Amino acid sequence: MIVKMNTVQRISKNIGALTLMHIVTMGLGLIFTVSLARCFGDIAFGKYSFALAFTALFAVFMDVGFNQLTIRDVTRDKTLAAKYIGNISIIKLFLSITFFTLVVVAVNLMQCPSDTRTIVYIFGAYTVLTSFGQLFRSIFHAFEKMEYDSLLTIVRQIIIVSTGLTLLFLGYDLIHVVSVYLIGGIVDIVLSSLVMVRKFTKPKFEVDFAFWKSSIMAAIPFSLAVIFISIFDKIDTVMLSMMIGDASVGWYNAAYTIVSSLNVIPGVLLGAIYPILSKLYVSSTGSLKITYEKSFRYLFIIAFPIGVGTTLLAAKIILCIYGDDFVYSTIALRILIWLFVLSCANWLLSVVLQSINRQAILAFFAGICAIFNVISNLFFIPRMSYVGASITTIATESILFILLFFVISKYLYRLPLFRITMKPTIAGVIMGITIYYMKNTNFFMIVMIAIAVYFAVLAVIGEITKEDIQLIRRVVGRD
Repeated sequence: MIVKMNTVQRISKNIGALTLMHIVTMGLGLIFTVSLARCFGDIAFGKYSFALAFTALFAVFMDVGFNQLTIRDVTRDKTLAAKYIGNISIIKLFLSITFFTLVVVAVNLMQCPSDTRTIVYIFGAYTVLTSFGQLFRSIFHAFEKMEYDSLLTIVRQIIIVSTGLTLLFLGYDLIHVVSVYLIGGIVDIVLSSLVMVRKFTKPKFEVDFAFWKSSIMAAIPFSLAVIFISIFDKIDTVMLSMMIGDASVGWYNAAYTIVSSLNVIPGVLLGAIYPILSKLYVSSTGSLKITYEKSFRYLFIIAFPIGVGTTLLAAKIILCIYGDDFVYSTIALRILIWLFVLSCANWLLSVVLQSINRQAILAFFAGICAIFNVISNLFFIPRMSYVGASITTIATESILFILLFFVISKYLYRLPLFRITMKPTIAGVIMGITIYYMKNTNFFMIVMIAIAVYFAVLAVIGEITKEDIQLIRRVVGRD
């Protein structure tokens, strides 16, 4: 097999660590978010969602691509770890001051209510703390020791959620509940730094202007991509708040939260294979192509039926999770679930582009999509509110997919999309027909039968091969 056994084992270990991290953090985060929405209602939940999105828009100016750059370069040369962490930490200190100043000035210029401003300040401080923690944890990824990242992220999430739920059930207001993020941020930066120093490297703090210049120039393409992607990922929430109101933000983000929680799936796989892809680019282009195609195939097999099933069961899902107050979120969920399907593909394509040192192209395409997203939202939000924002999000992600697929086909390999997607699509359609005729049955029974039907059809039409089963057994450590 071209992908060697030790590579499969490393991917298996890292997938296991990242799977645990994403499942636990996603589950706890969803519980916390749903509890906030149910307890405080759509308007307060809209303020909470606005503050998250608002700070996220500015947070990209603090990272400027250094984390991805560190992972890529230290993966290839472990001796660079101390230098990268030491120099980039100093740069981040200046960037953090700039970031927080921008957040404070911008939210005051917008004349937001005082409680909204306070929540924004809290999330701004939390973002600064976790930014340094993420930089330290990029070393864990570069050394392919994702289990440390997994453990520390879980600890941070447990602290935030457990403390937040305690305050919530004791009757504290939204500001006090949100303040628990600061505790989580402090724990995150302390534990991440301790593990990095004791297990991997001690930062070499220095002011190496030559290194700063070369690193900033190398990180700019990563940074631009992150900035533009963040704009078309978060700007809709900010624009909804400014143009329509907090209730529409709450309805939109109730659906968006469900969709984003599913990102555990591409996050696990792509977080594990990014260092591998970076190595394969300089060692074996053939193995890189195989890994790329297999990753796309597996992601589509998982994502497509989730899109079909959620579209048909959206009303039941919203009622089950949020209750009657968020019934308007149903249509948004039916649209936004296809964001997850497209995101699975686009995350993979983005990682592949970064692995083959074409991140400048990714940044350019992300810029195009950010501009399209803002213009489309200006047109659709006043006319269709959160539904217009949902449509714009899907359209933007579709354009990004077309652009990314085209350029990777040119510089690396053109995936046989029809061959890869045909059989899962057939199985998904049959599953969808089954769900439609069972729509009045118990929700959980529908889900279980739908899953069984989908994979049974895949097996019958020959989409699941012996090679797939062998690879899965190796990944789960049973072969």
